[in-house]
Amino acid sequence: MEMKRILVTGAANGLGRHMATKFLSRGFYVTLADNDTTTLKVLEELLANDPSVFPPNSGRSAQSHALFYSCNVSDESSVSSCIASTVEKFSGLDALINNAALPSPWIGGRDDPDTPFDAVPVSHFRSFLETNLIGPYICSRYAAPHLRTSKGCIINISSTRALQSEANNEGYSASKAGLIGLTQAMAVSFGGSGVRVNAVSPGWIDVRDMNTRQLVEHGESTPFPPLTESDHSQHPAGRVGVPEDITKIVEFLVDDVNGFITGQVSFRNYSVQLILCMKYIFPFRRTLLSMVA
Repeated sequence: MEMKRILVTGAANGLGRHMATKFLSRGFYVTLADNDTTTLKVLEELLANDPSVFPPNSGRSAQSHALFYSCNVSDESSVSSCIASTVEKFSGLDALINNAALPSPWIGGRDDPDTPFDAVPVSHFRSFLETNLIGPYICSRYAAPHLRTSKGCIINISSTRALQSEANNEGYSASKAGLIGLTQAMAVSFGGSGVRVNAVSPGWIDVRDMNTRQLVEHGESTPFPPLTESDHSQHPAGRVGVPEDITKIVEFLVDDVNGFITGQVSFRNYSVQLILCMKYIFPFRRTLLSMVA
């Protein structure tokens, strides 16, 4: 794959950090955009001194290949400025990865899985739409002319919760389902321009070792407990996903070799609900069919 100019939103932590770091390590030009300015600065220092990302004598550095930009994806002026700065630094844009999202899926707020949607203000729901859905729309809108020039691509990071939600996930699930609809609509709207639009919908991905915010809060990475066999057994693949599982499919979709793929949604490893469906519903359906026959 030729060297690309990529903008990753929500790049300071988690999956966004992993994708951005992987692209940088491959020699790509990457804008790491995030509204958490403090964490973004810590990540900049980490990556600038990481020889696995910028090997000595490679001719690459954080100064030449990376742009760390404070950006609120729900604010038009912030997004417009971020994209303009990206295009100015790297002389164009080849791929937009809309990854930024609210960090917790619960309608009641972070670490509050039990508060029902009718017990919180409507503003909680709107906040999910502003960041998780309207944010990608704004980013895509301002990136569009540059992507038409480069015949580039947009990759939206949705979620399996778009189709298989948990309780009290109304804002998160609705926004991620809307992102799938946005993906397919934009793919058609960009038809004939050479711009491709696809979505990746991760399930449970263990991104704990990509938590830059923890370094900001504690000054060092703290050990986290290992996942249990019960955690892994919830997945058809036999294990919880890791960031590399998602980054690989994103790399695949960015590659021009796969230029025929657009308007598609890649669901990465349905979890416990699919297993339950296979175990209980499918056999019941077969029994019903045999009774009819």
